[in-house]
Amino acid sequence: MPNTLEQLTTLHIYNFGSVFGNRKIVKGEDKITTLYFMQNTRSSMYWTFDLHADGPDGPLLCRAQSSYHGPPLLDEVNHGPTILSMTAVRQPVKMERKRGAFNGTVFFNGPDHKEYRWQTTARLFSAMMECLDAEDALIATYRVTSMSVTKDGVLVVQPSGKFMLDLLVATSLAMRTPSN
Repeated sequence: MPNTLEQLTTLHIYNFGSVFGNRKIVKGEDKITTLYFMQNTRSSMYWTFDLHADGPDGPLLCRAQSSYHGPPLLDEVNHGPTILSMTAVRQPVKMERKRGAFNGTVFFNGPDHKEYRWQTTARLFSAMMECLDAEDALIATYRVTSMSVTKDGVLVVQPSGKFMLDLLVATSLAMRTPSN
């Protein structure tokens, strides 16, 4: 008899190196095994990060660069998408707000060429992001840890999102990088 109850994937994200977390370590459900390592750099105009598997010396999975965040150029307010260059995918992944989306919702296409979105909800003492598909099915959640200096949050991926786990980690970290 096949197992019809598929497991959720739970990842724990920790800030490393400073209070503002220019580096993040993503650990597995056991909170011990390092699965991903992110190194973030920023300038006055944009931020970038490299996401590695297993740790800082592991294989590069993604290089991300935010859109321009400086003063408006030629009265242009829309600064464009954040670009994720996933090493497993030949085409860059664009994360962008759609016209009229002022609530922090960011859209991207998955490796299956379907549209997904991260949307943020904030309450008095908590914040959460949900990744949904075009039919509003829940793909993943990112619960932001409040009252902690070292832990940034917990990413929980539904079985339906496991095929794009690396992309969900990269897009959620891009959403959590300041000035996104």
